Amino acid sequence: MATDTRTSQRWEKGALIVGFVSLAAAILVAHGSPPEAYELSIYAGTPVAFWVGASVALLVGIFVGLRDGGVGRRLALVLSGLAMLAVASLPVLRSYYFFGAGDSLTHLAWAKDISAEKMSVLGFLYPGTHTVAVLLADATGMALHRSMLVMVTAFTAIFLLFVPLTTWTITRDRTATALAALSGLLFLPVNNISVYDMPHPTTQAILFLPLVLYLTARYLTRTDRDGRFVGTPTGALLALTSVAIVLVHPQQAANVLVVFGSILALQLLARFVGSFETRHRTLALQTIFLAGVFAVWAPRHERASGATSALVNMLANGFRVGSETTQRAGSVASVGGSIEVLFAKLFAVSLVFCALAGLLVLGGFLGRFDDRNVAAFSRYLGFALVPLGVLFAAFFVVSYEQLHFRQLGFVMVPVTILGAVALARGVDALSTRLSPRSARTAVGVAIVAMLALSTLSLYQSPYMYQSSSHVSEAQIQGYETAVGHGAGPLVGVRGNGERWTDAVLGYERSRERSLSAGSLYADETHPAVGENFTGGYVARHYGGSTSRSRTARASRTYGCTTASGSTGGGSGRSTPRPD
Repeated sequence: MATDTRTSQRWEKGALIVGFVSLAAAILVAHGSPPEAYELSIYAGTPVAFWVGASVALLVGIFVGLRDGGVGRRLALVLSGLAMLAVASLPVLRSYYFFGAGDSLTHLAWAKDISAEKMSVLGFLYPGTHTVAVLLADATGMALHRSMLVMVTAFTAIFLLFVPLTTWTITRDRTATALAALSGLLFLPVNNISVYDMPHPTTQAILFLPLVLYLTARYLTRTDRDGRFVGTPTGALLALTSVAIVLVHPQQAANVLVVFGSILALQLLARFVGSFETRHRTLALQTIFLAGVFAVWAPRHERASGATSALVNMLANGFRVGSETTQRAGSVASVGGSIEVLFAKLFAVSLVFCALAGLLVLGGFLGRFDDRNVAAFSRYLGFALVPLGVLFAAFFVVSYEQLHFRQLGFVMVPVTILGAVALARGVDALSTRLSPRSARTAVGVAIVAMLALSTLSLYQSPYMYQSSSHVSEAQIQGYETAVGHGAGPLVGVRGNGERWTDAVLGYERSRERSLSAGSLYADETHPAVGENFTGGYVARHYGGSTSRSRTARASRTYGCTTASGSTGGGSGRSTPRPD
């Protein structure tokens, strides 16, 4: 037995050495292969050697991380987290000029205006990510377009770190924590419809949520036992993160407020039925504090109530159920794709975790768990998913700005944690029928399969019938030339070019000059499509200056070109209100 243990430990050490060396080599390969031009797919553009090295590191991290405890397991989980962080940070590792050809360009413009003191953070609805990027640029001397990408990496690291830490705080179970760390690698909140791995404040707010949940779990379970009469360190940190998420994106802060309110409501209900939730510290003060911060900050900004007002108006005045989803299904079919296949690519793994989370929540409400904290938190989060699910359904039926997929991204954070705990219960159940090693191996194989599917949908690519959001330096220089020397307005093919002029000039100056002349496809008065797509038609209707109203009509479109012929790929809405 002792010989077997020593052999196993040597095997683990050897595997970990191979894993860390493979990851280091993969990172060096990625760093040494900057893009030479616009890349249609970041997957195809990244050297095969990187994918081999990262895959070896992930395989070692998964299977060693699922073995019995010890230093080896912790190192394996660190290895797998670093490997997936490297995959999620490829635009930084490969020195992309910028990544995010839609909303992100306008966010870059806002960061430029903040850095140049042309815009006050107090007059901006969600200055959190932009301010972080500006501070990074000032502190390190890196260019602002690069610090925006580094900021994304920082929020990604927060997500990967605090998903397992939250699970540990709730369960104190090593297997559940390991599975949570591995489940975090799937990046289930990122759906590439409204939640992206790029500068996008609502995405960064969602990836920040595990830190809020971690501090909430510590606060509720009275982890601070220092005898203070007023306040605790965890309570102070939770209040600070509440302020932070409001500044990162108020819409997601409102979702956090829904979670806090649901937990508080369940705690108040528990006082009447006498369940274990009464032993937890009440969340009343934190809920009131977050509500107060939200009430002070959000109403000061005109755009804060836009989504809520639109939802109420559309529900009251009529709507077309899932109309935007139907339109996208038609677009996929027009290029020979299948909406069913696309749905499976994007959401198959999420459905598995939703089912696992549902089983855990059901078990919590039925009182099937001996661990009282697990039972209580499964009820807390399960109860919070009800109003969050109602909001998802409401946004879906009105199909407003794809906000239902943002709502889904938020929901997938607690689902990831609950699903990991359910997986741990599954490992325990399998261990009674198989050996513990066989049970962990089976779960490890399942995680590898799910990770392969999830990694392919982390970035926009032809795999999901989309082009990459890579923004090359040549594209920016092309727009700089067009803006600085072009005689005519910017005419878009599908998009209107506003995002690009934002990135070149800064938001305020871009909107003052109003350089966009609309979009050939989206213009309602003179659409240059079909038989109208001729040089004479375009010259006749788009040759001169156009009104700002034509620019406004070219919303929710993709890609753009200038009158001089320079093009810009990528995706993202073309409206002047990115989120």
